[in-house]
Amino acid sequence: MTEKHDQFAPADDVFEALESIPGLNDDRDERDAAREQMEREHAIGLATIRQVAALTQAEVARKMGVRQTSISRLEARPDMLLSTLKAYFDAVGAEATVTIRIGNVEHKVALDEIVGRA
Repeated sequence: MTEKHDQFAPADDVFEALESIPGLNDDRDERDAAREQMEREHAIGLATIRQVAALTQAEVARKMGVRQTSISRLEARPDMLLSTLKAYFDAVGAEATVTIRIGNVEHKVALDEIVGRA
């Protein structure tokens, strides 16, 4: 028979119960450091890559044959086609490698190779 719960437990009680589990937070510092590193890595966007290449949006736009406003929108996008990303990297003089991981097996492929296959 399924037990019916009419009320939720207060969040403080839930957190207290979780914190009482032995060993649950033994690696908390490592997890926090890994999360912070991941956030730093994801913060490096296209604009940062362009700036490292010492190029303006207008210069990248000219190399790609588009308007500067297109570069501004591109740098703000959360996703894009791989061919668009390759064109941007070509314009700023960057190369990218895609890491494909299945279980414990990793395979690295140049973005140029992936886009060239399409």
